[in-house]
Amino acid sequence: MKFFWKIYFSFIAVFLVAFGLFGTWMIQMAFESSYQKALEDGEWDNRMYQLAFEMNLSSMDEENRTEEMIPVMAAAVVQNFSTTENIYRIYSEDHKLLYESQSSSVRGTDVLLVLWEEQSCSYSLYRLGEQTWLVYACRSNMGGQVYLLESLTDISSIYEESDAYYNMYRMMMIVLILVMTVVVFAIAGMLTHSVNRLSHTTRRFTNGDLDARAVESGGDEIAELSKDFNRMAVTLSDKMEELTLQAQRQEDFTASFSHELKTPLTSIIGYADMLRTMDCTKEEVVDAAGYIYHQGKRLENLSRKMLDMIVAGKQELNLYALDVRNLVEEAVQITDESRQKQNVTLTMELQDGSIEGDRTLLISAVTNILENARRAMPSGGKILIQGRNYPKYYLLCVSDNGCGIESKEISRITEAFYMIDKSRARREGGAGLGLALCSRILALHGAHWKIFSRPGMGTDIAIRFRSKEVQDEDL
Repeated sequence: MKFFWKIYFSFIAVFLVAFGLFGTWMIQMAFESSYQKALEDGEWDNRMYQLAFEMNLSSMDEENRTEEMIPVMAAAVVQNFSTTENIYRIYSEDHKLLYESQSSSVRGTDVLLVLWEEQSCSYSLYRLGEQTWLVYACRSNMGGQVYLLESLTDISSIYEESDAYYNMYRMMMIVLILVMTVVVFAIAGMLTHSVNRLSHTTRRFTNGDLDARAVESGGDEIAELSKDFNRMAVTLSDKMEELTLQAQRQEDFTASFSHELKTPLTSIIGYADMLRTMDCTKEEVVDAAGYIYHQGKRLENLSRKMLDMIVAGKQELNLYALDVRNLVEEAVQITDESRQKQNVTLTMELQDGSIEGDRTLLISAVTNILENARRAMPSGGKILIQGRNYPKYYLLCVSDNGCGIESKEISRITEAFYMIDKSRARREGGAGLGLALCSRILALHGAHWKIFSRPGMGTDIAIRFRSKEVQDEDL
């Protein structure tokens, strides 16, 4: 069952039960009040009737207190009462009817039977067709003579009034049910409108509309749910975008890797086939062997870089205290030959400092940064290495005056096989893995790095290493 109908039927059920119980209770209370008043009036009327009878009887001489005089005296008593609707009777002790003000088929012998000296008064109800009679009886003892006095009051109006109230109540219930049906329908629609709107937004989001957002209006629970949905939608959209980019990068990686393998393999196979099938001169053989050798070295370098990237992400680090100056000087020495061939000048301005890490991996990272800087500049370029030792970290900066990088390219240069200038990179023997490897190595050491570059002005790479004495929570 839909939430709308749950609200609708719940409201109607609560209304019917509450109004039904309350209305019935009110009518019953009104009836009980009228009924109790009728009992009190009946008892009072019977007492007054008894008192008047006894006063008149006591004023008579004893010799005149005969059964023949009782009706005459009783008639005089009844005439003095303001009401003429009640019926009054007088019985002897043996239940013989001595006097009756009006003829009626209602007989109160059941009440008379329960009267004795200890219980001198009693009452009972009698239904006669559409009429209801309240019968009160009392026992009167005058001069040793016992009389039973009975008064009958028609209280049918009380029951008729109660029935009229019930009939009116039923009509009101029918009218109110019709009105409440419309009102509750409108209220339920208002309460579930925001839920339906949120459900519609959810279906849009499920069907692929990742920009679908719920309307955040009001301060109730639905509004809070809408806010939570929007936060979830933003998170999922970001995750989906991230997965899409990751899938795209994986696809680009596969395509680039296949291309990087295909190019040298095509050259190797082509020159090898030429040596195998053709009569070549010695000079041609040397040229072909040179091409095969260089392309083989390129494949070897590619395989080594790929292996380093895989190992860097899985191996356990052996962390030792490392002197920054010695670490950088070793990386400089490794890259010295390639810089001399290109006539690139390198300057170091390093403060003494110690960091914690794996020596081999960090040397590989610094070496790749230096090689990347060398490839980015023409002959006669300059590289500056600066190091500053701070209380909690060591800051290492590598700057060059090369061609620089466009701002839109900076976020992608750490992707595997991504090359800004592919022809220059391949000419230099690169495969677009150097900075990707650096990124992994630095992440393993908890180091943070950032690249600043402007086209034609050069590039600065700043790396913040954690000092040996400092823990992660102190940074």
